Amino acid sequence: MMIPGPPPGIYAGDGAAGSDQPSFNAPDLPPTAPPGGETVVTYADFAGALRDALRDYHSADLLARNPLLHGGIGNLGSSAGPLDLKALLSETVNTLFGNPRDEKLRRVIELTYFQPAPKQEAVADRLALSFGTYRRYLTTARERLARWLWESSQLAPVRPELPAMEPMASGDKPASDPASPRLSVVVLPFLNISGDTRDDPFVDGITETLTTDLSRCSGVFAISRNTAFAYKGKPIDTRQIGRELGVRYVLEGSVQNTGERMRFNAQLVDAESGAHLWADRFDKPRADLLDMQDEVTARLARGIYIELIAAESRRAVREHPDHFDSVDHTLHGWAAWNQHLSLEAARKARDFFDAALRLDEHNVGALLGFAKAHVWEVNMYTSDDRAGQNRAAEVAVTKALALAPDSADAHLTYGMVLFAMRAPERALREFEFSVTLEASLATAHAYLGLMKVFLGRARETRAHVAEAMRLSPRDPLLFLWHFFIGVADIHLGRMVRA
Repeated sequence: MMIPGPPPGIYAGDGAAGSDQPSFNAPDLPPTAPPGGETVVTYADFAGALRDALRDYHSADLLARNPLLHGGIGNLGSSAGPLDLKALLSETVNTLFGNPRDEKLRRVIELTYFQPAPKQEAVADRLALSFGTYRRYLTTARERLARWLWESSQLAPVRPELPAMEPMASGDKPASDPASPRLSVVVLPFLNISGDTRDDPFVDGITETLTTDLSRCSGVFAISRNTAFAYKGKPIDTRQIGRELGVRYVLEGSVQNTGERMRFNAQLVDAESGAHLWADRFDKPRADLLDMQDEVTARLARGIYIELIAAESRRAVREHPDHFDSVDHTLHGWAAWNQHLSLEAARKARDFFDAALRLDEHNVGALLGFAKAHVWEVNMYTSDDRAGQNRAAEVAVTKALALAPDSADAHLTYGMVLFAMRAPERALREFEFSVTLEASLATAHAYLGLMKVFLGRARETRAHVAEAMRLSPRDPLLFLWHFFIGVADIHLGRMVRA
């Protein structure tokens, strides 16, 4: 592997124009839903119908003709009407945006659609947001809501309703419940096993912050803190909790105060089988409680997210190996990416992301993975077509940013693309912005350190990379972060240390 040298100027041919790589550009979503009576068959149709349903929330006659009421959403039966659709939308918004960090997204949706509709400018003023920021929040909230409901609908098709007077035969089994969404998890209240009630606020804070951190991970549906705390102090049956909350995974944990040190335990359980999938235990010196809370939850969230992806990838192979959808391919891509990343693994992951995008070109996770896999080859000097791979990555990440402008991972990925295009100053700004959006994004901290090397500030590199290692000490990319420190030491003349 070659050591990166000082960056020359940006390649003149690294723009998006003229690329022969797939662009994944698609026409805008349809402005109106299909005529009443039809069912939606593509994500674009579904998102358009959902947007119309939100817009027509207070018009029962228009809602009655919305195609979402004709087998297009969730498990609404054939007899469902406008009130059922309104209730489903309201409940889903409350659940999906029920954590404190997403409070503004929930308020934007509610004030724009669910309450007597003022002008959008008035909603922005009421939320103390600039109109541009308000529009970005609204777009983000609508996209997340559409994605969640679309996936739920694919997993939980409408079941035929039994005739009202027809009894079930004695040997028949009731129809199974709709499948729980992929990457769905509840963080149960962590136990304070030291017995000192003075530690209760800190322990509860671990639960709440971890729930928030997980909910920000791409594709993860985390049950809100208020719902999870209803189980505090009660006997735990993970399979029953999974059925009650409609989640696939349950996270349990405990905190023990031993005086000068705090011990943390966490375990991830498959809610359907009760099997233990992952566990971690570590001690931390007692320090500032808020700093400790942030560090612990960031470390746990990263490890849990990686294991959730791996578990869902294995589940897809086990349950439907012959018909992967876009999300399945994306999960397989990230699972490959997280396992001993190499040139072979990066190309295998890229093939999965490419397959996902052929099925759904609006899949943000696949767009970001596709871009990262391309620039991995470029940045590791293994690319046979540097300019072409840069163009493909730039097109993909630009589309992802348009779909998710407030995604920290999207800005991180854009920074990686800019670095591949030999624009370290612009890349540095993207990494800095991604950290402002998500302070616990370890990979962004590591790349901040690498950019400092190329900008003649190699003495600052180690501190940035050390922060990444503190936030995610067992990260699959840990080897690469050590490499960054080695590069900095080379530039500082510390050859033996490097």
